Amino acid sequence: MSTDILFLAEFADGAPARSAIELATGAAELASQSGGVAVALAYGSGAASGAASLGAHGAARAIVLGDEDRPAITYAPAAVASARDGGLALLAPATPNGRDLAAALVGLLDLPAFGPVRTAGVTDGVLETEQATLQGSVITTSRPVDGAPTPAVVLVLANTFTPAEGGSGTAEVAEAPGADDSALSKASVVESHEAEAKVVNLEEASVIVAGGRGVAGEAGFGPLRELAAELGGAVGASRAAADAGWIAYQLQIGQTGKVVKPSLYIGAGISGAIQHRVGMQTAEHVVAINKDPDAPIGEFADLFVVGDLFQIVPALTEEIRRRKGA
Repeated sequence: MSTDILFLAEFADGAPARSAIELATGAAELASQSGGVAVALAYGSGAASGAASLGAHGAARAIVLGDEDRPAITYAPAAVASARDGGLALLAPATPNGRDLAAALVGLLDLPAFGPVRTAGVTDGVLETEQATLQGSVITTSRPVDGAPTPAVVLVLANTFTPAEGGSGTAEVAEAPGADDSALSKASVVESHEAEAKVVNLEEASVIVAGGRGVAGEAGFGPLRELAAELGGAVGASRAAADAGWIAYQLQIGQTGKVVKPSLYIGAGISGAIQHRVGMQTAEHVVAINKDPDAPIGEFADLFVVGDLFQIVPALTEEIRRRKGA
């Protein structure tokens, strides 16, 4: 059985997506434990010319599934053909495109699947993954059963692996083997539109200012946006705020939303229920602002400010402006 670690690497506009760089690093880490190498399955606009650059982030080889700007699912036949030779695991990003391709691989090759996972490792040649269950209250460790087909497909949450930077390696590039024609290869885009930059960058933001039920309405996000702008960050929200229609669902953080890992996370008017916590608990520093001194977020915040966010947030914004201008 091959001990290589495969990963899906999406390209757009000539450059690898952040998920591709994260998984290159993660695959290299797992490959060092399994005794194999990291192998990219690269697809999308710029994949042919850019696949070799994944070597700087840990990939030893790259198989180019295709180099066109078309729906990710159309690359499923080529991905299936490339994965048939096996490997210990195939990492897929928990993004819309990653989920589509992962599902196709699982269904067409009858592979075991795990995730979305927060941790993965190889112990004595066996893949082990950890994922949250029961709304994040239980952490489950899973591994493929003996004799299960390979590679096991592992859906990986954003920010699970920290991208390796400053490398100079170059991945060996090859084209995908011939793939069977199927209905999947004929999928097309009916309609598309650009997302707001703030939505696109939420998972990559180093600073996030998030609002919850306590902002009391759409207008309540105004002060949070001003603070985020002064800090050079992005605005996020809890599910309660998104469900209320106060902010776009694309900015929701939590179990059913985005998973983020900023250097600084400021939660204003957010209680900190476990469903929200699983989406931001890996933030380096957490500051909470809430009128309720018993709010759950206070249990894991580095700094818990008890008070009215509509007084505290503007005052904080003004102080930052004053210090920036000093």
